Amino acid sequence: MGGTMHGLLTVLALWCLVINTRGISACIAMERDALAAFNASISDPDGRLRSWQGESCCSWGGVSCSKKSGHVVKLDLGEYSLKGEINPSLAGLTRLVHLNMSHGDFGGVPIPEFICSFKMLRYLDLSHAGFGGTAPQQLGNLSRLSYLDLGSFGGPAITVDNFHWVSKLTSLRYLDLSWLYLASSVNWLQAVNMLPLLEVLHLNDASLPSTDLNSLSHVNFTSLKLLHLKSNNLNSSLPNWISKLSALSDLDMTSCGLSGTIPDELGKLTSLRIIKLGDNNLKGAIPRSSSRLCNLVEIDFSGNSLSGDIAEAAKSMFPCMKRLQTLDLAGNNFIGNLSDWLEGMESLRVLDLSGNSLSGVVPDNIGNLSSLTYLDISFNTFNGTLSELHFANLSRLETLDLASNSMKIAFKQSWVPPFHLTKLGLHACLVGPQFPTWLQSQTRIKMIDLGSAGIRGELPGWIWNFSSSITSLDMSANSITGKLPASLEQLKMLAALNLKRNRFEGTIPDLPTSIQLLDISENHLSGSLPQYFGDKELHYLLLSHNILSGAIPEDLCNMVSMEVIDLSNNNLSEKLPNCWLTNSNLYVIDFSSNNLWGEIPSTMGSLNSLISLHLGKNNLSGMLPTSLQSCSRLMLLDLGENNVSGNIPKWIGDSLQTLVVLSLSSNQLFGEIPEELSQLHALQFLDLANNKLSGPVPSFMGNLTALHRGSPYWETPSSLEFMVHGVGSAYVSVYIDTLQTMIKGRKYTFNSEVRYLFNVIDLSANQLTGEIPSEVGFLSALKVLNLSRNHIRGSIPDKLGSVVDLEALDLSWNNLSGLIPHSLTSLTELGLLDLSYNHLLGMIICQTLDGDIFFDSANLSGSPLSAMCVPESNKHQLRFDTLTYLFTLLGFAFGFSAVSTTIICSMAARKAYFQFTDRLLNKLCTAVETKFSINRMSAGRDPSLAIWSQDSMTCYELERPSTATI
Repeated sequence: MGGTMHGLLTVLALWCLVINTRGISACIAMERDALAAFNASISDPDGRLRSWQGESCCSWGGVSCSKKSGHVVKLDLGEYSLKGEINPSLAGLTRLVHLNMSHGDFGGVPIPEFICSFKMLRYLDLSHAGFGGTAPQQLGNLSRLSYLDLGSFGGPAITVDNFHWVSKLTSLRYLDLSWLYLASSVNWLQAVNMLPLLEVLHLNDASLPSTDLNSLSHVNFTSLKLLHLKSNNLNSSLPNWISKLSALSDLDMTSCGLSGTIPDELGKLTSLRIIKLGDNNLKGAIPRSSSRLCNLVEIDFSGNSLSGDIAEAAKSMFPCMKRLQTLDLAGNNFIGNLSDWLEGMESLRVLDLSGNSLSGVVPDNIGNLSSLTYLDISFNTFNGTLSELHFANLSRLETLDLASNSMKIAFKQSWVPPFHLTKLGLHACLVGPQFPTWLQSQTRIKMIDLGSAGIRGELPGWIWNFSSSITSLDMSANSITGKLPASLEQLKMLAALNLKRNRFEGTIPDLPTSIQLLDISENHLSGSLPQYFGDKELHYLLLSHNILSGAIPEDLCNMVSMEVIDLSNNNLSEKLPNCWLTNSNLYVIDFSSNNLWGEIPSTMGSLNSLISLHLGKNNLSGMLPTSLQSCSRLMLLDLGENNVSGNIPKWIGDSLQTLVVLSLSSNQLFGEIPEELSQLHALQFLDLANNKLSGPVPSFMGNLTALHRGSPYWETPSSLEFMVHGVGSAYVSVYIDTLQTMIKGRKYTFNSEVRYLFNVIDLSANQLTGEIPSEVGFLSALKVLNLSRNHIRGSIPDKLGSVVDLEALDLSWNNLSGLIPHSLTSLTELGLLDLSYNHLLGMIICQTLDGDIFFDSANLSGSPLSAMCVPESNKHQLRFDTLTYLFTLLGFAFGFSAVSTTIICSMAARKAYFQFTDRLLNKLCTAVETKFSINRMSAGRDPSLAIWSQDSMTCYELERPSTATI
């Protein structure tokens, strides 16, 4: 009986197997045809669909069928790299439960609506598949979905206009809409709150609108284990309801525009393993409640304004964190030192405390953190000496960054480190005078930063050969001498080479094709520029302040990757190349302070990306090419100190409306200043001095709104401070636009690091006529105004006193007349005032400011001009009442009586008194004789200066210099 039963069971099992096999092999014909039609319409570059042949569609790659019904229930084509159009025949797969078409390229077409008809779908992954358009709201009909991923990085953006359809997917456990465009989805938080089973939520880089996260009164998604909202400007504080997410283990709200403090409720998230709140505006101390978070393995609070003593925070926060592997507190305001709190963090792999205000010495026991692979304590105020003892046990260390501290690196030259670094940052640490020979053992290294490290003398030859993997080498701002090798082509991965501010001689070496940034400025390089730049991937070429000669090679015109070229302050000559391409990405060209001649090339007008163009201090001639009006993004245009002629073009005001700096000084320009310049609302630096311009002083100056305090253009745009980053991994450099001008014979450099100095108008040494327009009073943020050496007449407008930020005012060598306005006394920032060589009347009141200051004035032919210098505290008290005069006379009488009595009664006093009067009379006679000589030479004008010195509280009469250049 048992044998018979066993036989029956065997037959039944074989029958079921035959039935299932027959069902699988047979496949549903309609669904097989649907798959075949899809295959025929799609492109399969990798040939992954070659198995789609024969009758048995259930055995095709990526296709799974139900063993019971034979229907296709799973289509998993993720990672197949499919391209083209999805055939709607797939709608015939009515029993589909799992659909994965991720990582394809469907050309930005919208998500096909037929997907919304798969009522049984539980898993849908269309991520990184090149879909675009608007997400169909019918996706909300897929009520059985537990997994939905539409995230798409780097491709076309999928837009979600209304988030309401998401709230219908109440079975969701996993939702990823990262990199979608959700700016109009103001209801996103309320919709997510309707998903009680949700465990994973990814909304990174989704352009979420500003959202008050505390607006939720009740939280339903308490099953959440992972919450990623990275890179959305939510403009909110951390919500208190976060404590309700008791299962949360991974929280990433980096760059979310968070403000306020970290709430104490955070300490209730005892399941938390990863917390990332970097790059926000959080402030205050780390809450003590965080001491309960014993399961943390990663903490990232970098890039905030958190404060407090780091040792106290550590004692309350880290005692139980034996598992902590990453601690990133970079870019905050922590103080304190590293003593007595690092020892217990045995599992720590990444420690980043850079960019704080930590001080003291680095303790020896940092070497006990034997798991460390990444150590960055740069940009603090650590001091003391680091020796081999600090690193004896750090055999796993790969990144070591100690830059910008006051530490001495005292490694023995014979030392062989236990680690093999990939990145070394010792910028501004005292490493020298010798080059560290222990580096020769670091053959895996990719980045070396030894800038400002006190290294002197010649480099060892092995530095150019010891590591073929090096991508970035910075040895700037040392005193390194000698010549560069003839070729660096052996460094095949080198992307960034910074040797700025050294004493290298010789020629520019042959470079590897991988080079992206080359900075050898401020050295003693000579010879001509190489002719082979065209085969390089250069983005930044900085060779200024050398003694290079010859012509600028035409290869530079053809480099479509180039962004910054700085060849200023060399001996380059010949004409500028006229071959600039329209597809160029150039932002900055600086050819200033050379010996270039000829006309400005017309093809420069094709550089549509150009932000800054420096051609000043050359011998360029001709007129400004009209093609430059196409450079509509220009913020700085410097053509000063050339021989450019013609009128100032009107198209500068019509087309270059982003200009912040316009310098055309010391050229041969003539004609009137065009009124179209009034359209330059961002202009803050206007220098037209030393030309042959005529006509009236332009009244439109008052329309330069960037010089109005509080206007939206008031600060210099950050684009003038050109950041260079991402070259050679973490290499960072800065190109800062600068411009020089002369103020009373002194050279001043204006740049975007001192933005407020970009407030200058200089129209001096021209042939301007008319009066000073009263509209100048609108320029309340103006720092320097120079209208000297023109033919301006009339009086000084009283409204000039409204320019409250004015620090230098030069109206000398004009035909001004009338009284000096009393309103000038309100210019409390004024450090230089020159009204000489005019026909003015009245009294100048010298202001007392910080430091030594002086004011220029003059007695002109005709009526005398008095100069009274008084301390600031007394400058308004210029009238004395009768009682004051009475006490003054009584004091004089008493003092005179005391002196007379002393002289009469004491022979020694009489002798000293008469010797003093003799010396005084001799000096007075000499001064009078000199004064008459100067008057005879001045031809009717008095070339004298009244100079106010704060230290001496005295007015001095000095001979005026023959020139007055500002």
